[in-house]
Amino acid sequence: MTMRHMLWLMALPMLLVAGFAAQNPKGSCADIPLRVTIRNPVVDPITGEALTSAITSDGRGEYVNGLSGVSAVINVCSSTYDAVVIVKAPKRTFTYQFTTPIPGSIIQEQPTWVPGTWSVSGWINVRNLLYSKQPFTTHVGSTFTLPGNGSTYRLRFMPFTVDAPDLHTYPNEIPGENTPYSSSNAKVYPQPFDCNSGGTTKPSWIIVGNNLNDQGMLQVGTLRKLTNGQGSSTHEGQYTMPFELRIEALQCFTY
Repeated sequence: MTMRHMLWLMALPMLLVAGFAAQNPKGSCADIPLRVTIRNPVVDPITGEALTSAITSDGRGEYVNGLSGVSAVINVCSSTYDAVVIVKAPKRTFTYQFTTPIPGSIIQEQPTWVPGTWSVSGWINVRNLLYSKQPFTTHVGSTFTLPGNGSTYRLRFMPFTVDAPDLHTYPNEIPGENTPYSSSNAKVYPQPFDCNSGGTTKPSWIIVGNNLNDQGMLQVGTLRKLTNGQGSSTHEGQYTMPFELRIEALQCFTY
């Protein structure tokens, strides 16, 4: 094997990763900017009836990368391919509606602020969004701060098994994450696009959180209060939290 061939093989993985960022004219890595719409209502998977989403917008429209108080990208440069939308209060927030905890789900303590509806800052993370062009299941998580509370919480939909593997370097499963009940996955429905063949439709995805866990409970998420930065946490129960997102790329790319 010649030295030229060796250098080409060494460079190949970087070229494959950079291929997702097809619209960067300088050839360097760039994350893919997004528009995120939080939909309401969602659909009950058993009855087919409309359900009020537990995660809604702040009433100020879509969450578009680069607009005031919003960052929304697919993390290409870290090679996780997570779609992450971050909002900063007071310019933008999410609205989370917590009901009472699922009976029997309190392991350590129940937060004093549930049930209740809150405007929160933080982020929503849809894992490994580029896993497939066919429908698949994945993990979704959110880290958020309540106004005036000063505490940070992590709400995660992290069942033991999903189709799309998490591509993070740290362990996916937090001890007690699926205790006492298994949490629910999210389903990703990639939408058709044609912008690479002369059309104008860019890649987009519907993320549906209306799924039953293995005990037949609707869209179970586990809530933890972070008690030492992000190093330790307190289990504060599990909740029924249906949601639906539409994620749209703001630029064309191939995956």
